[in-house]
Amino acid sequence: MEGLKFRGRPPILIARSLKDVVSLKNEYARTIMDRKQPIDEGFINAIIAQSLMSWEGRRPAPALDEGGNFQCAVTDLDLFSFLTPLAARGAVIEITRYHNRRQVVKKANERRVGVPNRFGPITGLISHQDLLSFSVRIFDNTVIKKDPNTGRESIGDHRNLMLVDCDGYFYNSWEIIRFDPTAEENRFFTENKLWTSNVVYFKNYIHPNRWQSIFSSQHLLKKMLIERINDEAGFCGKEVKRLRGMGIRFSPIGKDEYAPPYRGETIPIRVGTIEMILDIPKFSGTYESFPNTRKGLIEARRRQKYLIYTLRPQVQFQVRANEAAYFFYGGINYGAPGKVAYWMEGRKWNIDKKVPGGRILWNQIVLSPDMALRCRIKEITARVSAE
Repeated sequence: MEGLKFRGRPPILIARSLKDVVSLKNEYARTIMDRKQPIDEGFINAIIAQSLMSWEGRRPAPALDEGGNFQCAVTDLDLFSFLTPLAARGAVIEITRYHNRRQVVKKANERRVGVPNRFGPITGLISHQDLLSFSVRIFDNTVIKKDPNTGRESIGDHRNLMLVDCDGYFYNSWEIIRFDPTAEENRFFTENKLWTSNVVYFKNYIHPNRWQSIFSSQHLLKKMLIERINDEAGFCGKEVKRLRGMGIRFSPIGKDEYAPPYRGETIPIRVGTIEMILDIPKFSGTYESFPNTRKGLIEARRRQKYLIYTLRPQVQFQVRANEAAYFFYGGINYGAPGKVAYWMEGRKWNIDKKVPGGRILWNQIVLSPDMALRCRIKEITARVSAE
């Protein structure tokens, strides 16, 4: 919620980097809050890189003893720290025996080969914005597509494969991942005795100590960044509507005959999740309107899609991963406050707080006169495949 003011001066015992963010002295924070400052992938990567998940520099407990036998079922290296570097280099992975958890959608011009395996290069890691569900996006080479105009077939299309189920636990259809490691990756996994026959078994998808990350300056910057992306995407959507209202249309190309896809049956389930909101001041400045031309219309739509489908997922994955760690390891429960990181000394969760005009009860930590973090545990309905 924008523009809230919080009474009283918060305690000053807080990490300097965090103080700079919540007081908007941090250069990234100032850029985010100013609509006249451009937001692009380079800017986002600079923020993400401050707390990137990775196996580099880690010293995980070995899963094998000196004789090469399992001394424990799993390694304490978390799955996301393993997958993030693979996604960054576009590694080709194979997931065996995969079955859809969400609604099954089949298009008339597509067919699949190699069922039930899936394989292809990783194109991203994504998360659900409400559920504690995470997926890997691959360019799935088991998909065969037929061009409706030429009849020619091509191999591959983007697919999201669930890693973590709607309830925040490992999805049981995701059992083994196969990939060709780089020399550096192979050395890391071999020296740390993490695998046998090129198979790694994971206990956690997110490291338990990551619960503290929700109190970090990097996490708050990402929360602010998501709000800024949503704000600009909303502006672009209004621009598209405005330009179309002037009679401007996209290029008048012929449309293919539409064949509605088959959509499988779904059933509802109730799952627990965590909701976190960062209350921030209003954004300053204004966005520049797009030209009143067809080119302007195309640019507005392109920018909107870029913000929603390229930039936001990169940031949201990192944010929801931190919040999932807090859900499971932060000591929070329904109506009860959770733990607070040591650098937040002097602050605590204030429970049963309401925003002006609201009825929902929140746990809240005031960070500055203009900024506060709200958190609550709740149950929501998710729909999953009935097949």
